[in-house]
Amino acid sequence: MTAGLPSALSVLPLELTVLGNSLTLGVGLVQGFMKDHVLNIQQSLERVLNAQGVPLPKSGDLWGAIFQSPFIPSEMLPPLHHLVGLQGALWLTDNHPGDLIILLRTVMSSQCKESGAHLPGLTEDLLSLLHAWDPPIEVPDAPLALQDARSLKDVLLTTAAFHQGLHELHMENLSLALSSLQKAAFSPCPRPVLVLVHTALGACLRKMGHPQRALLHLLEALKAGLTPGPPLLEAARLYRQLGHTTAELDSLKLLVEALSIPHSSRPPLFPLGVELLITALRPASSLSCGTQSQAKHLLASRCLQTGRGEEAVEQYLDLLALLLDGSMLQGMKYSVTLPGGSPASRVPDVFLETATALILVARFQDSLTVCEELLSRIAPLVPQKLWLGQGEPSLRPALSPVPPRPEDPSEHLFYLLWASAAHLLQGQAHSGLGARREALEEFSRCLELLFRVQPMDRVVDEGADGDVDQGLSRDVIISSAEDELPSKICSPVKVLQKLKVVALISRGLEWVAEGRDARALQDFLLAVQLCPGDRRASLHLLYVLWRLERREEAAAICQRLEAEADQYQDNSEGLLPLYLESCVNRIPITEQESLLRELQKSLQRPTCS
Repeated sequence: MTAGLPSALSVLPLELTVLGNSLTLGVGLVQGFMKDHVLNIQQSLERVLNAQGVPLPKSGDLWGAIFQSPFIPSEMLPPLHHLVGLQGALWLTDNHPGDLIILLRTVMSSQCKESGAHLPGLTEDLLSLLHAWDPPIEVPDAPLALQDARSLKDVLLTTAAFHQGLHELHMENLSLALSSLQKAAFSPCPRPVLVLVHTALGACLRKMGHPQRALLHLLEALKAGLTPGPPLLEAARLYRQLGHTTAELDSLKLLVEALSIPHSSRPPLFPLGVELLITALRPASSLSCGTQSQAKHLLASRCLQTGRGEEAVEQYLDLLALLLDGSMLQGMKYSVTLPGGSPASRVPDVFLETATALILVARFQDSLTVCEELLSRIAPLVPQKLWLGQGEPSLRPALSPVPPRPEDPSEHLFYLLWASAAHLLQGQAHSGLGARREALEEFSRCLELLFRVQPMDRVVDEGADGDVDQGLSRDVIISSAEDELPSKICSPVKVLQKLKVVALISRGLEWVAEGRDARALQDFLLAVQLCPGDRRASLHLLYVLWRLERREEAAAICQRLEAEADQYQDNSEGLLPLYLESCVNRIPITEQESLLRELQKSLQRPTCS
């Protein structure tokens, strides 16, 4: 509107007011700040400096140059402070509170200099600076602003308090989080924001060990608006922490139902409100309740974990129908885990968990079908050989360029693990059907895939004659580093080891059922060698040694198990994938534990001399 025209102090108040009104309308229409809005603010500040005869600063700090200038006309202060509020809103939306702190300190230093008042020690706390900021009152004959600076100050205060509370909650600074969130709750809040504030307060109080107070805030959140997703998800977390499984699952069912209702698009927001400024914060926070498929996966997995097989099957089959109906299966990379929920699961994990749930309710044929569907999608992506090396992942040329392989070498290990787990579950399904020959074949296929992974030092030994590159031309090298993995999630390399042990035990059990104890002994011995601390493998080795009348070896294992009993713990060092955890729990050990107790009693009896 003013491009190309020389800037003049007499018209700058009108010009800045028009800009502020234009920004307020534009941001409300598009429901967010755009690059053009940033450029408009910058150009207006440059025009202010030109009108004052101040050269543009080399540092690029236009705000500092304006408020440090010797003279600012009083009629220009209200629109300038209005622009300060809009700039602050932009920076809070972009999660740059530090820039706003610097700006407010500059503004207040200028105000004290103009009035001759004593300059107090300026804090670095954004909320304190916003409280202290005192925008000038507009004169009656000034151009009319759609939203004055004082109104923007209230919006910024609530937004900053909410943002700061979420940050402290994420950093586990619970007392600071509670203080900031309470300030946001007592500020002027529209109903959608009030839902989020009370939900965050509920999460904070839950972590502080005050479940009843947390529940009161979640009830307030549900009363506050038509967006029940966040409080329902937080309620499920609270009930899980309290051990109220039925209430937890009921909350998750309500969450799935709430997310299935289509929401109409939000109308333009005039004037600028808190809900507009926190939109960019929500997806990255624990307040996000995800999509319907994510909520359904959380519900299904919790049903499976709590032994509610029929409910788990129903939810998993509905979830698979949702996934197969959309485009989520491209590349099998779509994450279906809720923020703050179970360890990161991907679509192949959902197939495997579905197959596991079907085995749990003795629907073995359906489980085979689900595994076949998964294998048909990922089998072409399973590599011929994997080498575990140290350092950064590196990819060697694949055996065949079709279909395209994933760019990340670590993806190859995931494909191999998923395919191996599918064969393991097929083996367990065949075992449930009484088809031992087919079960043995599937367990063997699972193990063949798992033993494709070899340590890198074997490549070095085999390539000492200079033919290393030729030997690796169809293989993949991946890193065994685990630094980037969340601490609660079992690393893929440890999942690999656990799958080997479970597959060997499962195949050994089939050999025992066929009366081929010597073959079973080989599998149980290898399982113990791979994972010496695995109690189930040791128990089954003890059992088959006793059946083979190898008493001294059985007694030695009995004594080792007794010595390890006090310090026994699962050495997987993290949460196993749910399908694998279920496979481990299905390995029978009742008879083996009974034998162990009998042997321990016999070893404690004094012998006659």
